[in-house]
Amino acid sequence: MSFETEQSERRRRSREAQELGAEQRESKENEMDEETKAAATMERADLLVKEVKQGKQQIQNIMVHMQQVLSLIAQLRTQLQLNASSDDPSSVVQDQKRLEKIKKQIAEHKDELLKMKDELIDAQAEQIREGQGTAMSDVELRAKAQEMVEKILAVVSE
Repeated sequence: MSFETEQSERRRRSREAQELGAEQRESKENEMDEETKAAATMERADLLVKEVKQGKQQIQNIMVHMQQVLSLIAQLRTQLQLNASSDDPSSVVQDQKRLEKIKKQIAEHKDELLKMKDELIDAQAEQIREGQGTAMSDVELRAKAQEMVEKILAVVSE
């Protein structure tokens, strides 16, 4: 009977070890999922910030181009002694349409960044925790992460 009891005990321990191993694997997978989500959130925020900056630069370039075109048209009209007309050339109209489209895209990106704010703070806190270890409390981590995200959002809002 002791042999059967011993065998039964070994099987029970083996099952417990297998269950513990499975739980540890699941725990690691969940950690990776959270890290992956945090990294994806930060990457998306970086992309949106870059697109906002590029959009602002495009707006500036379009505005400069429109001013140059209008100036050249005015000069040509003066040289040809034509009356000033309120009709804008088609390129200026196209530029104005493009300008409005870019402004709309920038507004959408800013809105998305604001909606992602909490996710960004969580992701930033996780990155700080990984970089500085557990030297900071959760409250300090969250405050520092929030400050960093606020700076990013301030740059985009300019």
